[in-house]
This record gives sequence, structure tokens and C-alpha cells, in this order.
Amino acid sequence: MLDRNIVLGTVALVAVATTLLSLVSILWTLRKRRHSAEAWNFTPPVTILKPLKGCDEGLEENLAGFFTLDYPSYQLIFGVADRDDPAIAVVERLIERFPDRDARLVVGNPVFGLNPKVENLAAMDRYRKHDYLLISDSNVRVRPTYLRETIVYLSDPSVGLVSNLFVGVGENQLGAILENLQLNGFISGGMALASTLGITCVVGKSMLMPARALAAIGGFASVRNLLAEDQAIGIKVRKAGYAVRLSRHVIENVNRDRGIRWFLNRHSRWYKIRRRMAAPAFLVEPTANLTATGLVWAFSGDSGIAWGGMAFLLGLGIARDAIQTKILRGTFPKPRHLLFSPVKDLVLLAVWLDALVSNRIEWRGNRFLIGRFTRLRSSRATRRVRRRVRKIRRVRKHHHE
Repeated sequence: MLDRNIVLGTVALVAVATTLLSLVSILWTLRKRRHSAEAWNFTPPVTILKPLKGCDEGLEENLAGFFTLDYPSYQLIFGVADRDDPAIAVVERLIERFPDRDARLVVGNPVFGLNPKVENLAAMDRYRKHDYLLISDSNVRVRPTYLRETIVYLSDPSVGLVSNLFVGVGENQLGAILENLQLNGFISGGMALASTLGITCVVGKSMLMPARALAAIGGFASVRNLLAEDQAIGIKVRKAGYAVRLSRHVIENVNRDRGIRWFLNRHSRWYKIRRRMAAPAFLVEPTANLTATGLVWAFSGDSGIAWGGMAFLLGLGIARDAIQTKILRGTFPKPRHLLFSPVKDLVLLAVWLDALVSNRIEWRGNRFLIGRFTRLRSSRATRRVRRRVRKIRRVRKHHHE
């Protein structure tokens, strides 16, 4: 029988190797690439779709950056579902502030599917003017060079989708501190490593694609009832014969005054997505949790090596979150914030365990049950979702008749 310390030490070595490979992958993704002059001159008109719901933190400043992009020609479309949404006033102020920009606001979504974001995107897409479209979330902030440095990858006609690394910024409250540590550590490293290994990993904060690629997968209708529409689009685009790329341009994800409940709900949803989109990777994910691995090793071992290993793994987790934050946004987290790095790992282990047995999610004010490939179905918990399902069924029945 293998010695317990040897087994746990081997798991720890795997966790260390994964962490270091993720860091190297970030550096590899951010390296300066030599694109041809023809590629840099590839600047076709682009339509930017911005689905909105409520006023995210720093919303006006987030959106303002899209009005001042250094790019020859682009169209901005903002979409909200409800006429009393406070985001409407923000968008109207910006359109008035930048009258020369081709921008419009679309209010109200026709019944389209159970995913409210996709429903919003489909409503905006009817007004799209250009053959390249960029889907961008409301809580991201970009530099003027964002569009140029992202679309350069699409100068290669074999590329069908480009997404971006993102970095959490602005943390004040505990939920935001935990969120940005996780985004800048495990999430960004995982995205970069997946891209380096040729594994599809797409997060919908930034998705740039030619309309022909979207059409090849059946348009937004093909993902209208899926929770992870971003990853599903990436997988479908790759299956359609296109390549998927990760841009070296890093965008900012603003998280300031988020609470712990928001953090837990968000990652509960993300874990459940990973469980249904990549079950093998989800099942072994706790081995990449440096704090959990270190504690199990220490309390299961019977030597000083185990306790020393635990200290090393906890230190490595803190170092990873600090170094990758510095690389991605140019500044280290505050030292007192880094003390929450091991706490974050332990909290997320509990969230992982919940995702292992639960298929319920709460998202955008709705409650759903999540099935295979993140297919949504209504939960009996809310009347609003049941009404949405019945309305969709009536529309489909009328259409078939």
C-alpha cells in the first residue's frame, strides 16, 4: 500500500505544476505577437452589442469607454428588457454626450428563449449593420486600443471567435475582494492554460466574431435555452470548423462593493456550468485548490514534511493571486486583501461540493434548473419563470400553425 504522504505529496506536486503552467500560459498569451502590416490594417466595421440590466458598478464610466475607441467605424447597440430599467438614463446621457457616434438604445425583448441575455442579444441583433459583431458585458472597462488589438486575429479567415483575458479591479468590500482574487488567480490562469492547450474556454465578457461564424452555428437561436451561451458558442464555432483565439488585450472587470452572498451565488453558477460542460475537469478541480490540498495533506500526514508542504502551498496560492494580478493590471492587491486568498479557496471548496449535488441556480432574478450542456428549464420556485415558459410555448405553437 502506498504511503499516505507519497500520495498526497503527488497530488500537491500536480497542484503546483498546474499553478506554474497557468502562470506561464498567461505570460505566453500576453507576449507581443508579430502580426503582419496587412493584419494590423484589417479594420472592418464592427457592431458592438451591449446587453444591460440595472446599473452595474461604474456603469457610466464602463460604457463611456466604448464611445471613445480608437477604431475607424463601429456601431454601438445597447439593449434593455424593461422600460423602467435605470440603465436607460445612463445610455441616453452618453448618446447625448457623444452625438457623432453611431449608437442606439433598444428597449424591450420579444419572447425568444429562457436565457434573458441571449434574448436581449437577439433583440439587438435585428438592428446590426455590420458583418462583424462584438458581444460585451456591461461590467467591463476597456482601453481605446481594445477593438484594434482584438480584431487583428480575425484577419485570418480561419478564426471564428476571439475572446479576451480579463482582470478584476476596484475591490472594496469582502465579496469583491474574494471575486477579484479568484478572477485574477485561478480563472485567468485557467483561461490562458486552456487556450495554450487548444481547449475551448470562452467567457462572454468579450466575444468578437464574424457574422458568418454565428450563422454557421444557427445564430443566437441555437443557444437561447442554455445558461452558458458563451462557452456553447465557442464550442459550436470550433465544431463548425473555425479556430478560437484569446487576445492579448486584457479588459477590466469592475467589482467594488460586492457582498459575500453575490460572490457565492456567482461561483455556484460557474461551478455548475463547468460540471455540465466539462465534467472530468470539474471533478479533479479541487486538486488545483492549493489551500484545500495543503490542509488535507497536513492533517492526513504524520510528518513535518506534510505541515511544511501545507505552508508552501498556502504561500504559493497567495503568491499566484498577487503575481498574476500584478501582471494583468499592473498593481499588486493590498497586502491585507491577500490574507483572504486561503479563505477564498476554502469557501469555494464548499461551493464546489454544493455544485456536485445541486442543479438549481439563481440568475438575473430568475430561478432555473440546469441540465446537460447547461440547458435551462424552469424551477417551480418562481411564478415569473413559469409565465415565461408558457408564453414561449404559445408563440411556438402559433408559429407552427
